[in-house]
Amino acid sequence: MGLSHLIQRSITKKLFSSKPSNILPSSWFLTDTTGKSFYHSGVSNGAKINSFDDTDSLKISKSSYHVSSGGFMRGVVFWEPNKPVTIEEFQMPRPKAGEVLIKTKACGVCHSDLHVIKGEIPFASPCAIGHEITGEVVEHGELTDRKTIERFPVGSRVVGAFIMPCGNCFYCSKGHDDLCEDFFAYNRSKGTLYDGETRLFLRNSGKPVFMYSMGGLAEYCVVPAHGLTILPNSLPYTESAILGCAVFTAYGAMAHAAQVRPGDSVAVIGVGGVGSSCLQIARAFGASDIIAVDVQDEKLQKAKTFGATATINSKIEDPIERIKVCTSSFSF
Repeated sequence: MGLSHLIQRSITKKLFSSKPSNILPSSWFLTDTTGKSFYHSGVSNGAKINSFDDTDSLKISKSSYHVSSGGFMRGVVFWEPNKPVTIEEFQMPRPKAGEVLIKTKACGVCHSDLHVIKGEIPFASPCAIGHEITGEVVEHGELTDRKTIERFPVGSRVVGAFIMPCGNCFYCSKGHDDLCEDFFAYNRSKGTLYDGETRLFLRNSGKPVFMYSMGGLAEYCVVPAHGLTILPNSLPYTESAILGCAVFTAYGAMAHAAQVRPGDSVAVIGVGGVGSSCLQIARAFGASDIIAVDVQDEKLQKAKTFGATATINSKIEDPIERIKVCTSSFSF
């Protein structure tokens, strides 16, 4: 089954419709932000961006586009707990060295976004929420290294990760990107990127707005290059937005924590966004017994389409005893 079946949102709507509302409900899905364009071909303010001399092998195509100076964009802002989020106009964000400006194509709403809105996760405010993004590369920050530009050329389709590793700290250098010191010290603690500054400012007042991850519920967002990967052409923007959150969380659980191997038995407790991804990844890894446990029959029915070989409603069955029966060929 496709990734679209993983996205279970109560409300799906366009963010920028022809008659946008200024107030958004707390559960919705941004897709294909085809609002105004703030870019033109090849130049910005009369000067080429990321230009190289004639001896360089990398050239920016004349068909590429970059954001022009000036202009503005719209995005979603959280102001205070349990108050409606609003759509505000921002100055066009500018990437710095090692950062990429993305034209957002889709952004999911994660439950952690809702925790912020409800005040259950303390975070600096006002802030732009949203961290499950796909989009298109528009511009690189000045002094960005050639390797990054070659990896993410302008026009590339990309997917972002909610943990945006700096690539340089102790943990990143050891391959433990999920423990990135700068991400937690700056973004999660202060709502900024890794120079201690936000990239978001309201259009009229210039008031700074903090960033929950990249602040992806907006027409454009700035992402550190280490927090991006190329999205294959075969994968659609909307359904792929959760790859950098629910799916890679599930992958870490299956590949690193559980270390699932062919023939293993796997029980997944709770089959929401992450759990549904766990089922599919366990199947891809060759697990033989894939058991889904939940309290909602509707979710358990869907779990079968994700690869579950058995389902258990723990409201009416003892999950431990039932799992033993399902895996009776193994000793405990």
